[in-house]
Amino acid sequence: MSQKNKEKIQSKYAEFQLLSQQISQLEEHLNVVAEQINELSSIKNNLNELKEVKRDTEILVHLGHNIFTKSKIVDSNEFIIGIGASTLVKKNSKDAIEIISEQVKELNDLSKTMKTKVIEANSTLQGLHDELGMLMEKDSSE
Repeated sequence: MSQKNKEKIQSKYAEFQLLSQQISQLEEHLNVVAEQINELSSIKNNLNELKEVKRDTEILVHLGHNIFTKSKIVDSNEFIIGIGASTLVKKNSKDAIEIISEQVKELNDLSKTMKTKVIEANSTLQGLHDELGMLMEKDSSE
């Protein structure tokens, strides 16, 4: 095995490993984005359902980790929404749903872009795999 070929194999293998890690990270991020989309879709459905709830109706409010509290609806058309930097604003039901719909759209666009990157990276990875195979084959025949 020539030193030059050995170095090329090592370089391609390092590139292969790095790209594999990047693909794994992209796929993990895609899963997080999918979870966010599902959560926002669920919130949107809840907002639509709350529009029909009458004033003073008692409901259970989920606080997290299977903990709920009883609450009464004061206004089923007014919501307080965090818009970033610890800033809260009042929005009516329609506006709140529009905000969530826009967030879902942005996340879907991000997901689509990331899926394209994963496909491209997998294609590049396959090319590196093939190239490594040829280099190893060439090396074993020398």
